[in-house]
Amino acid sequence: MKKTLYALLFIGVLVVAVVASGCIGGETTTQPTSSPTQTTTTTEEKKVTIVIWHAIGPNELKAFEDLIAEFEIEYPNIDIQLEQKADLETSLKAAIPAGQGPDLFMWAHDWIGKFAEAGLLEPIDEYVTPEILNKFSPMAQNAIEYGGHYYAMPYAAETVALIYNKDLVPNPPKTFDEMKAIMEKYYNEAEGTYGLATPMDPYFLSGWVHAFGGYYFDDKTKTPGLDKPETLQGFKFFFEQIFPYVAKTQDYNAQVSLFHDGKAPMMINGPWSIPDVRNAGINFGIVPLPAINDQQRPHPYGGVRLIYVAKLTDPSKKDAIWTFLKWFTTNPDVIKTLSLQNGYIPVLTEVLNDPEIQNDPVLYGFGQAVQYAIPMPKSPEMGAVWGPVGTAITDIIAEKKTIEQALQDAQTEILDALSGG
Repeated sequence: MKKTLYALLFIGVLVVAVVASGCIGGETTTQPTSSPTQTTTTTEEKKVTIVIWHAIGPNELKAFEDLIAEFEIEYPNIDIQLEQKADLETSLKAAIPAGQGPDLFMWAHDWIGKFAEAGLLEPIDEYVTPEILNKFSPMAQNAIEYGGHYYAMPYAAETVALIYNKDLVPNPPKTFDEMKAIMEKYYNEAEGTYGLATPMDPYFLSGWVHAFGGYYFDDKTKTPGLDKPETLQGFKFFFEQIFPYVAKTQDYNAQVSLFHDGKAPMMINGPWSIPDVRNAGINFGIVPLPAINDQQRPHPYGGVRLIYVAKLTDPSKKDAIWTFLKWFTTNPDVIKTLSLQNGYIPVLTEVLNDPEIQNDPVLYGFGQAVQYAIPMPKSPEMGAVWGPVGTAITDIIAEKKTIEQALQDAQTEILDALSGG
């Protein structure tokens, strides 16, 4: 499932949540109103079976199976059954209302809005205390909440960062001015070299838009923000300060190939791109996108991997379910294993600060980038946003429209879609 989160962005229109940031109208994390239920499993209790549906790839599944085996030794009265589903979303939407769904399922946080609004999730507010929340990165804290309730627990995240070729850039840029100087140095279109390789779509441009307080969609007000001056400022920054140094193509493979072939010293991409970077023999490093100035820095969209609690038909299992969720998501040894074996970026702060993780350039580099990321909007309405924003970017690149006109047209199209027009 290495590419799952990124792939979701481009199969139709997807996705999900904005963090509690004044610049994008994010939501305030909801605090639980009751104390958590104490959960312990003893040999006197009857055995409980917890079924988990997932779509995890075979290369990543073994780590989960091994960890679950450890859990079952520690909690012998709780049996965990992993079941893979080829079409997880369709299966869940059919099974849960019929009372035949799983207890838990695993997917990115982009489903939380539509599943919660459909009544397919079980709130776990009584367990998610401030102490639990504070164990995780801000993006992860935000991702598990929707409409004032907590429905899931986080275990990993993804976002984009600046991947640089150490043979061309011995010292990574700490500021945008330094990044621009590197782009200027290596850009020579006549010789086929560029200052930066970057895919150009709503996901990859989001960091620059958010840097200035702009946004595509406000999860709290459920309104698009393409007509906001801050959004316009972010788009202008990208197209005036970055776009001149990149290849004028939106083809993902064409962009990343420039970095693989040594024709660009830096690339903006996510952890899913690292296997190909390694295969290309690039001596690389990873750092967060550099700050523009003291007040503004890029905040790219990110995705969080969650374990959701499906609407329960047997509430008596809830304590056992929480016992597993807490063990799996707040146990540093578990998260460290997933990070080292599967390359998952930890959202558990204790693991991110672990010396072994910090010595891994990929885990630590993207882990630092996650600290600045904003979770993709969680509302179902976000499905009406990705397409028009993508079209706006394409029209700007093709010089069919000015930045102002492209954004205004996107705003109008989104509003029409949201109003049923």
